Amino acid sequence: MTISRFEILPFARGLEEAARLPEATRLTVTCSPRHGVDHSVAAAVRLRGLGHDVAVHLAARTIRDAGHLDRTLEIMADAGITDALVIGGDGDPQGEFDSAGELLALIADHPRRPASLGIAGYPEGHPKIAPEVLAGAMAAYSRVATYVTTQMCFDPGAVLGWIAELRRRGVQLPVLIGLPGQVDRRRLLDVSLRVGVGPSLGFVRRQRGVGQLLRGTSSADRLLDGVTEALRDPQLKIAGFHYFTFDQLLDTWTWDRSARSIELNQSHRPLRPQEGSTQ
Repeated sequence: MTISRFEILPFARGLEEAARLPEATRLTVTCSPRHGVDHSVAAAVRLRGLGHDVAVHLAARTIRDAGHLDRTLEIMADAGITDALVIGGDGDPQGEFDSAGELLALIADHPRRPASLGIAGYPEGHPKIAPEVLAGAMAAYSRVATYVTTQMCFDPGAVLGWIAELRRRGVQLPVLIGLPGQVDRRRLLDVSLRVGVGPSLGFVRRQRGVGQLLRGTSSADRLLDGVTEALRDPQLKIAGFHYFTFDQLLDTWTWDRSARSIELNQSHRPLRPQEGSTQ
């Protein structure tokens, strides 16, 4: 069964909407360079207390040193948080770590490591990292990670082509496809341009125009339609969807239940590669 996971910001609105969800849900909490990982972990502990299955963004550049990492993982483990999405993060390093790889290596061997370790995937590339560097990092990280979550993308073909290329290179980690939730369209456009989701906006322009992104049928509907068929392909190993809600959590959760018409997977099993896969 495919997974639906919903990303929220570690602030009041996201926490309030999570408290109003009618059932336990898979959530993930972002980490900002301004507020740091401690703020995100505190929010995740509160969400876990509400009964939700929570993943935390562990941004390398917000971790000061090995001791800070120890304390962070201890708090997560004590709260029953068993999933971390390990990323490099934005802004300047606040301590010893600069990249996801540095942090991932320490977490993988840590006695209180989360059972699930996610890494980020970039179907359209990264504005500050060369393609060959990204490919090398993915190969290295996949030896210790248990799943991949993709950056938000507006072009279904680009996402599916990227996943197919991963498989050709021998990376067999399950993939959560990053999709926009039911988000105010002007805000979605603004955020997309800021985080570097530029090429697929060209796809939107070619299809119906950026103006259509700002009105009418939601981009979430169109994107979900574009990737649903691929869920039936066992070679792609698509585990489900990661929705960027920008704290419009309730709207996105309600839409997901209606649009997909399937029972959400509420098990707390970690995301792992299929048996017999090679990484």
